[in-house]
Amino acid sequence: MEKKTLICYAISMQIYDDVRLKALFQLLKTEADTYGSVIKREIAAALKENPRQVHLVLENEFSGNTPLPVVHTLEEICWEDLTHAFARFAAKINPDLEEGLALIAKFIETASERADISDRVDQWAQPLKTPLLNAKNYEEIATILSNYFFRILQIQALPVNQDIKNLSFARFLRKKKGAGLCVACLYMVLGQRYGLETGLIDLAGRVLVYLQGNTDREFFFIDPLDNGKILSAEDCRTYIEARCLAWTDDFFTPLSSRQIVRRFLANMIYTLNKSHDDRRLTYVRNYLEIIKN
Repeated sequence: MEKKTLICYAISMQIYDDVRLKALFQLLKTEADTYGSVIKREIAAALKENPRQVHLVLENEFSGNTPLPVVHTLEEICWEDLTHAFARFAAKINPDLEEGLALIAKFIETASERADISDRVDQWAQPLKTPLLNAKNYEEIATILSNYFFRILQIQALPVNQDIKNLSFARFLRKKKGAGLCVACLYMVLGQRYGLETGLIDLAGRVLVYLQGNTDREFFFIDPLDNGKILSAEDCRTYIEARCLAWTDDFFTPLSSRQIVRRFLANMIYTLNKSHDDRRLTYVRNYLEIIKN
C-alpha cells in the first residue's frame, strides 16, 4: 500500500478494524513528525472503543519489539487520560487509597489495572483471617502482620528510589520488593480489609505505619524499612529528640490518602530528576499540582 493511500485509509475509516490499526501503527514508525497528532487522536479513539483489540494488534504486529514512536504515543495517550483521573481523585472528600495507588501504577506501567492491586491484596489477606481473629491484642496483630510480610512473603523494602518502577504498587505486589512507601501502604490496605484502625504517619521524613488499639492512647508503630520492627510512642519521641527536633503530637497525625499520593508523586519527581527524564517529569509535575490544589 502506497504511503498516501495508507494515510488516507488510516484516518478516514470509522471502524477500527485490524488492518486500519496496523496502518496507524506503521505510520507512527515513519510519519510521527508529520502526522503524529492526527494518528495519536485516532489511536486514542480506538483505545477508548476497544482497548483489547488495540493491544492484540500491537502484539501481533511487532511481536513484543514495539518501536519507540509507538510506545511513546501509547504512553502519552494513557498519561493524558490520567490527568482527568487524578483530578477526579483529588476532588473527592475522602479518596480511596487503592484508587490513588492504581493511578500511580498505571503511569509507570500503562497496562496496569486496579484489579492487579485489589486481587493480589485479597489473595494475601486470605491466609491472615484465622491468625488475626485469634490474636490476643493489637501488639500481637502488629507482630503477625510483620512476620507474614517479611518472613513468609519475604518482602524487600528498598530504602532508596533508584528506579521509578520501585514506586509502582502493582509491580511491588508482583515482585515482592519496592520502595518502603509501598510496604507501608500494604499494611494499610490489607489492614483495612479486616477493619483495623491503621494508617501512615510522617515522623520527620520517616514514614511509619500506625495501628490503633482499643483506646485512643493505645498505639503501635511499625517501621517498613526495618523488617516491620514494632515501635512504641516513646520510641518515636526518642527518635525525634535524637535529631534535635522539637516534639509535637502532630507527628502522630495520620496522612490522608491524598497526602500519601502526593508523597508518591514527589518521590517520582525526585527519581525522574536524577535520570533527567523530562518527558515523564512534565506529566508527574502536573499530577502533583492537581493533587495539591
